[in-house]
Amino acid sequence: MMSAAAAIGAGLYRRAQTVLRTGRPEMADRTFVSPVCRYVDDGRVAAERALFRRFPQVLCPAADLPADGWCARDIGGVPVLATRSAAGEVRAFLNVCRHRGARLVAEGTGCGRRAFACPYHAWSYGTDGALRGLPQDWGFPGLDRTANGLRPLAVAERAGVIWVATDPHVADLALGPLADELETLGFADHVSFMPRSFELAANWKLMLDASFEGYHFKTAHRDTIAAMFADNVQLIDEYGLNRRLYLVRSNLSAATTEAEFAFREHGNAIYHFFPATILLVQRDHAQLTWLEPLSPGRTRVFDVALIPAPPDSEKAAGHWRRNVALYRRTLAEDYALMESMQCTMTSGANEALTFGAFEFAAARFHTQLESELKHPAKS
Repeated sequence: MMSAAAAIGAGLYRRAQTVLRTGRPEMADRTFVSPVCRYVDDGRVAAERALFRRFPQVLCPAADLPADGWCARDIGGVPVLATRSAAGEVRAFLNVCRHRGARLVAEGTGCGRRAFACPYHAWSYGTDGALRGLPQDWGFPGLDRTANGLRPLAVAERAGVIWVATDPHVADLALGPLADELETLGFADHVSFMPRSFELAANWKLMLDASFEGYHFKTAHRDTIAAMFADNVQLIDEYGLNRRLYLVRSNLSAATTEAEFAFREHGNAIYHFFPATILLVQRDHAQLTWLEPLSPGRTRVFDVALIPAPPDSEKAAGHWRRNVALYRRTLAEDYALMESMQCTMTSGANEALTFGAFEFAAARFHTQLESELKHPAKS
């Protein structure tokens, strides 16, 4: 039986060979422009942050929320609390007491709690979100306890990640076939390694623009990864608002037969979950990155490696540290360029940014983003 990776790669091999043979990447039929105002407008940020709340966002790698565990984290300024039962069921809530709105739990993680008590008046909630108790309850005649549990959030555990929508009106999270695909590759069981977060002086969309094409590799990454990849060869498949980009490695040649082709050996796959989560699949692990817009020119970046198992030796830990270091060194090259670009946005040099016909994934993303901002889909 064909392996999951082989099944995914079956069509990619022929497309890659066509691009290598012709010397022309897969392309749209025209160029695209994105107005500079989209990267600098103060009024736009609030709309984008509201949009983020309607779509799946990363809370944490699934392995970081063990049985009987909890995780509290702010996502885009929204306090979120997630719990996992002893049986493995994951729930998520707004981390807000229903009495007077105090934050229930400080940001962090833990295990073994059976209840969460508000630090203001000690209203307490079970790990299922139910209101369990309140001091002097006779002072609240007619209080409907059932209606005053923690506000639930849509949550899903897919592809080794806990995803949530921070808008409590969103009823369900649809991650689609790309999440299914990642699970067939084994990511449901991966663990986190070397997490970090930091702020970047650039608009969040600039980072996605760079993720959607390999055109810049030969120049921007000439000292890191350029030699590892065929020049400007990316195979792009869209699944609604999400997409997969397959970056062909330089070890794929005309002499490579279809039987010899290996999805993870002959390319890296970038999985984009709208609006701003990227999972980069490499030979033996993945790098998960997600973004939070803070202002037109400032973004909070989170990234973590997802590896098959915790390192069981210093040699194994060293292997993963070297992989993460290369990834972060490469991204640092992009980040420096993005901060430089952000500084030029208001210079008057450009009224719009131009995307080539082979940069059509970025063009499609901007078109979809504009559509969602103007005509948000009903949950």
